[in-house]
Amino acid sequence: MTAEPSGGRDGTFAEWEHQICRTFVPLQARPPGDGAAAFRGAVASATLGTVTIADVTASHAVVERTPRLIRLDDPELYKFGLQQSGTCVIEQDQRQARLQPGDLAIYDTSRSYRIRFSDDFRMTVAMFPRSLVHLPADQMASLTAVRLAGNQGLATLIGPLMRGLSADMSADGGVIAAHLGDAVVDLVTAAFAQQLSAVAPVDSPAGHRVLVRQVLRFIDENLHDPELSSRSVATAHFVSLRQLQKVFEAEGEPVSTIIRNRRLDRCRRDLTDPRLRSETIAVIGSRWGFADAAHFSRLFRSTYGASPREYRLAHSAT
Repeated sequence: MTAEPSGGRDGTFAEWEHQICRTFVPLQARPPGDGAAAFRGAVASATLGTVTIADVTASHAVVERTPRLIRLDDPELYKFGLQQSGTCVIEQDQRQARLQPGDLAIYDTSRSYRIRFSDDFRMTVAMFPRSLVHLPADQMASLTAVRLAGNQGLATLIGPLMRGLSADMSADGGVIAAHLGDAVVDLVTAAFAQQLSAVAPVDSPAGHRVLVRQVLRFIDENLHDPELSSRSVATAHFVSLRQLQKVFEAEGEPVSTIIRNRRLDRCRRDLTDPRLRSETIAVIGSRWGFADAAHFSRLFRSTYGASPREYRLAHSAT
């Protein structure tokens, strides 16, 4: 990890406000009721690949992310907070989460939020791109500012990891740091996938609909990946391969067939696009996950009754 120069030194309120804006996103803070003179606060942060981990302490503060600040800078991030001491109330999307020590919650920097901290608080925050969480954005929006009890489920794994990372902001960077960041994101994603499945169990009709919608979106977003398969889809959605197959049996089309057909359809479109005439057939196939050109050609012919080259020629002549 690479620690920021500010590493933990108490500063004035103005210095602390500047540091939280520099570490996270533009924010607006208010000092304690008795004024900024009595304020104590510090921020220490480190970079773990695509994840920023930060330890924030202060005597008391109210921090806001306003619509004006969002318009100025919206990097589309999630912030995942672990309350280490003191208490806070996180407000977003007309919900409030009151966190006691050990509790966790997620909030979105693309929408307004307010955090009211008690005296002498300490919070460890992991901040990372929303795109790293492979769960539907509309469903994640239902989980912002919702308390995640630190003594239940996967939160019992996330809390100790974040405490350990906040305790040592000076470890070597590079590959190890990136893996630690990935571990935080993976556990956070798993925890919220667990929350979503508790709301709509996979074995229920509502759970089936949720899973189908998630899987189809995931497939469309990852068609370019040659490793995309039924097994990788099941792993990404925290269900067994058998569960996934059972859900899509009811839909009438296996996941593997959906992947193949959607890839072939993207290739078919590109082959008939006059703007892409200079691209080779191998490049088009590779772009949509067909690493083996011969295999792609065979699948295409069996589906459309002509080789990719023949199909392109026939449709460029019309």
